[in-house]
Amino acid sequence: MILVLQKFKAILGMAPCAVGLAGTLVPIIPGVPIVLAGLALMGADHPLVRGLQALLTRWRKSQRSR
Repeated sequence: MILVLQKFKAILGMAPCAVGLAGTLVPIIPGVPIVLAGLALMGADHPLVRGLQALLTRWRKSQRSR
């Protein structure tokens, strides 16, 4: 049951991410807030979100060292 819920959350989160990515190209749709909402729906335990968190952490550390 838990695996089904995780898959449902992933699908439910990827739909807004896809719409948000399309929204970055189309000026009518606000892309970034929709992408962030999709990432929040996926949750911190999703591999894509964990990878983005690690990337953001490395970027912040590199900005501090400048």
